[in-house]
Order: sequence, then structure tokens, then C-alpha cells
Amino acid sequence: MRRRIFAIGIIFLFVVSSITPIVFGFSVIISDEDKQILSHFSTDWWEMFHHDPQHSGYSTSDAPETNNIKWSYQTGGSIGVSPAIFDRKIYFGSKDHNMYCLDAETGNKIWNYTTGNRIQCDPAIAYGKVYVGSDDCNMYCLDAETGNKIWNYATGDYIWYTTVVNEKVYFGSLDNNVYCLDANDGNLIWRYTTGSNVKSGPAVVNGKLYIGSNDASVYCLNADNGSLIWKYSTEHLWIETSPAVVDGKVYVNNDFYCMGCLNADNGSTIWTYKTDYILFSSPAVAYGKVYFGGGHHKMHCLDANNGSEIWIYHTNDFVNPSPAIADGKVYFGCNDNNIFCLNAYNGSEIWRYTTGDNVISSPAIANGKLYIGSDDGKMYCFGDEGVNHHPDAPTIDGPLNGQPGTEYIYTAISIDPDNNNISYYFDWGDGTNSGWTEFVSSGSPVSRPHSWKWWGTYTIKVKAKDIYEMESDWETLIVTMPKNKAINLNQFLTRFLDQFPNALTLLTHLIKI
Repeated sequence: MRRRIFAIGIIFLFVVSSITPIVFGFSVIISDEDKQILSHFSTDWWEMFHHDPQHSGYSTSDAPETNNIKWSYQTGGSIGVSPAIFDRKIYFGSKDHNMYCLDAETGNKIWNYTTGNRIQCDPAIAYGKVYVGSDDCNMYCLDAETGNKIWNYATGDYIWYTTVVNEKVYFGSLDNNVYCLDANDGNLIWRYTTGSNVKSGPAVVNGKLYIGSNDASVYCLNADNGSLIWKYSTEHLWIETSPAVVDGKVYVNNDFYCMGCLNADNGSTIWTYKTDYILFSSPAVAYGKVYFGGGHHKMHCLDANNGSEIWIYHTNDFVNPSPAIADGKVYFGCNDNNIFCLNAYNGSEIWRYTTGDNVISSPAIANGKLYIGSDDGKMYCFGDEGVNHHPDAPTIDGPLNGQPGTEYIYTAISIDPDNNNISYYFDWGDGTNSGWTEFVSSGSPVSRPHSWKWWGTYTIKVKAKDIYEMESDWETLIVTMPKNKAINLNQFLTRFLDQFPNALTLLTHLIKI
């Protein structure tokens, strides 16, 4: 009798050990939608004016070493805005009244939306939506994929810059007000009235909003309710540029002829750099330095901590647009029709490119490319030739549960930044794989069938490679067999006896004794 119990116990332990990971184990399954969202953050996108809510003007992306044009797109009016780039799409407005969405890799138009007047406002991308103001005095919220209008909010005058953070849309208007709207429905959360029109863009950091007004003041407001925290007044008439807030310091053209550094908590002056000419551009901050352009044909680089001059680069005309910093380089446009690339550390020229008109658009940098508009009506994309990037980690779609022995279809999709053809490799997590598939165009799905012989939890891994053998990271999907949790004893015994063919003879002998 004891031997019978012992024999049954062996079977019981085997069964328990086999089903424990299924019945009691824990696994985290990330949906395909969540994986796609996470993949967005693997690239340092340029989602609003000067890159981020604090308006640093700095990106961690690689950036072009040459003035090689990947593509240009002609609109019906001049382009004076800085574009926003997200998820391989570029968004920008034109004085032809249209908001455009293009494929950032090819320059092909995806959609356009026509407003009632010129668009001189820099757009922002967030939550699958595009936020942009028009000279028809409306702030628009558009669907980022289709361009369909979701809502609009009417102000009393033109709108120049847009910042979106924490599900709130912030912007100033020439009607003297700073606005905060709900990013989802466009409802007004608060409004703060300054002493003159507001052409400055809001920087939002740590629950505070920093913005200039043409009443010659810099304001620090509570970002949640619009209450005044502090106000810094200058000697002259206008502050039309946007502040950059980095490491507890506010960098701003603080009296039209000065670049100033203020304490972000209380507005006290840390240092001031004076010129004898107007400063048009908003500052960018990176590498412990602050970069800005001036009306006397100069690009400046100062020490961000004390305001001491590091270098000055001379151009042939006004430097109106704000610079962008990435990969040890400074990029900016000029009224002499040129786009410049300088060494960020010593100011030496790396390259320049001449467009058909003035360049007052501020550049944006993402995914190794530079994007900038011109008064010639074109949006330009610059990128180095011969630089190959690995494909993105694929997304995987297919059933998460099933039954052993049943064939299921799994589909992988990857994007290659260089638009090269790609191949996929499926590892099924059971010791088998698909091998490399045929090459298909970037963004084209590839499907493969597979069935698992036994119950259990398996991790599918898929990666992609381009035609130059550059491989992506792995992406994973966890699947479970069987679909339900019911225990099929016959199935367990079949698997046990298949793995231990002599066990039946042994157990029969033990039971008979």
C-alpha cells in the first residue's frame, strides 16, 4: 500500500511541478499598443518649440555632419515656424494658412488642415494630438494621424508658441493674455492678463510657467492655477523671445539688449550679458553653455554659469531664429538666406546651406536629421549620406493564449530609419525558430505560423535586420498554452510517459507489489 501511495505521489509531484508556472506563476504581458507607445520614447523626438517644455533647445540625437538634403517640401507660403517631429512624422504650419503633416523620412505629405489665416505659431505634439495656433485667433487641436479637428479655442488675437505638458496647453496671445487649456477638450483652466501683448513662448518646469511680455516683464506663474509667483521687470519695452529654464536658472533676453540669467525660484539676477544691439532669438542651453543670436549679425556662446563670453560667430545679416543644439553642433538660420552648422565648443563653421529666401524658422533635430523651414516656402530635411541605422525593434501581434498542437499566426512590423528593406527572425521560445524571412519594404508586416507541442508559457522573440545586416533589438511577446486553466490529466500523463518511456513499466510493477 505504501508503495502504491509512493508511486501515485511521484505522478502527483510531476503534475504539480508542471502546472505550477501556469496556475500560480506570474507574468507581465505588455499589449502591442503599449509596446508601440514605449518604442516612441526610444527616440529623442522634437515635440514642441525648442524641443521640450523647458525650452532647452537641446537634443540627444545624432545630427548631420554635412549639408546633404534628404528632401524638401514646397508649400504655398513662407515658413517661419519651428517644426515638431514625433513618431517619424513632421508637423508645421505655413503662411498659406495650412498645417502640414509629412512623413519625416521621405517628405511625402500625409495630410494638411486649412485654418482661417496664416500659421505663425510653433506646434506641439502630445497624446496623439497636434496643438497649433493660427492668425485667425484660434488654438486648434487636431488628430495627429488624420488631421481631423478635435476642438478649437478662440482668443482675442494672434498666437505664437505652444507648450503642452501634464495634459495642459499653454500659450500667449497678442490679446495680452497667457492661457492654460485642458489638452483633451480645450476648456479654459485659467487665464492671466499681462500689461501688453505676449509673443513669448511659455517654458514650464516643476509646476511653474515662465514667459515674457511686451510690457517689459518676465513672469513666473503657477502652472496649475495661473497665480503670480514672481515678476521681473526690465528697462526696455519688449520681451518677445522665449525663456529657457535649465538647472534652476531662467535664461532670457531680459531687456531687449541683454541676455540675462535669473534664479528660477525668485527671479533674482544671477548674471547679465549686455550688447549694443537687439537680441532676436531665444536661447538654447547645452554643455554648460548658452547659445543665442543677435541683430548685429552674430551667434553668441556664453558660459551658462557666469555669462562670460566663450565665442562669437559673425554672419552677413540678422540671426532671428533660435538655435538648436545636438551632437556637439549648433544649427541656426539667418536673414542672409543661409542655414549654418557650427562646432558648439569653439564656434568654427562646419557647413552652411543657402536657401531661396530668409531663414527665420528655428531648426528641429530628431533621429539624426535636421528640419528647418525658409521664407522660400520650403521645409528642408538634412541628413548624412552613408550613415546607416539599425531598424526599430519590431512590434508583434498575435494570440496570447491557445491550445497545444494548434497553429497560430504571429505578425511582426518594424520601421527602418533609412527606409531600407528588412528581414525578420522569429524565435518561438520552444527551441525552434523561423530563420531569417525574405526581405520586405520598411513598415511592411511579415507573418509566420507556429504551434507549440506542449502546454506552458513561452516567450516569442522577434528582431529585424536591414539589407546591410544591421540588426534591431529583440521584441518579446509572452504566450500561454493552453488557453484555459483546466488540467487535462490525460495530457499530463501523455507528456510524462513520452519523456520517460520506461516509467509505465516501473509504475505498474510498483503498484502490483
